Amino acid sequence: MTLGDLGPILAAVVGPVLAFALAMMRYQHVDSAKTRNLMHELIEKSNRENRELIEKSNRETRELIRENRELIEKNHAELTSSLGEVRERLSYIEGYLRQSPPPSFGGDAQAA
Repeated sequence: MTLGDLGPILAAVVGPVLAFALAMMRYQHVDSAKTRNLMHELIEKSNRENRELIEKSNRETRELIRENRELIEKNHAELTSSLGEVRERLSYIEGYLRQSPPPSFGGDAQAA
């Protein structure tokens, strides 16, 4: 058998292997391009959903802050009103008992 006789045998073996390798490379290229496009679309969709969730969260947070502020202002008004009533009752009690104001501890207390 000469080298010329091995040519068709090599072509018959190497040719399909080479064609198969090229077909596999092409398939991988197309598949990776599809995967890349799909990943890009999923990332964009995820970004849109994240932005929507963040905006919704911001709106809810602002609403909670507004409600909290109103509640604090209401409680502050009630406390202020209640404090005024307590002052009036204390003044009435002090006047009724004719109680003098508490003594101040100044220079006289040190001399004693």
